[in-house]
Amino acid sequence: IWQTVWLETVPADFIISTRQIPDIDKGQLSLSVQVNNFLTGDQLQVNIEGAPAATAQVSANSTAFNLPVKDPKLWSPDAPYLYELTVTLLRKGKIVDHINSYFAMRKISAAKDANGIKRLLLNNKFLFQFGPLDQGWWPDGLYTAPSDEALRFDIEKTKQLGFNMIRKHVKVEPARWYAHCDKIGMLVWQDMPN
Repeated sequence: IWQTVWLETVPADFIISTRQIPDIDKGQLSLSVQVNNFLTGDQLQVNIEGAPAATAQVSANSTAFNLPVKDPKLWSPDAPYLYELTVTLLRKGKIVDHINSYFAMRKISAAKDANGIKRLLLNNKFLFQFGPLDQGWWPDGLYTAPSDEALRFDIEKTKQLGFNMIRKHVKVEPARWYAHCDKIGMLVWQDMPN
């Protein structure tokens, strides 16, 4: 087993997942929330660290709605700022479920420079991205890291060596690895595994 595995008891009505899409140009977060046993009239209360709480009357499950993020702190390898996000499902004014997550205000795009050469941009600015090809092999577990600390150590050591990007080759890592990259400030080029 080389992916994160856990068991969790949940009620019949619960938040399955969220999808956060930041828009740094508009200063907002597009958020969609998927709820198991969604009922008409359910409300989602969203709290973003440092911003006023927002309550949305959602008409359908997974409907995306936009939340303002004023004067956003942009994520970068040098300043990996993450916003804390709390989503609460309310039914007739009572809390049904509550989750915590995070997001970053960042944008990856491509545009031509002054010489007409297409460049990768981070937050609308050119950033030279450099880093190793990482196949995610472990000497004692092949695709399985010995611990969460080992996952984090590899990313921290890569950053200490002066890199700002890791190209993940052939393998999709456990979600914890990507969370560590977000927190440490490491860009990821993810190969498409066949």
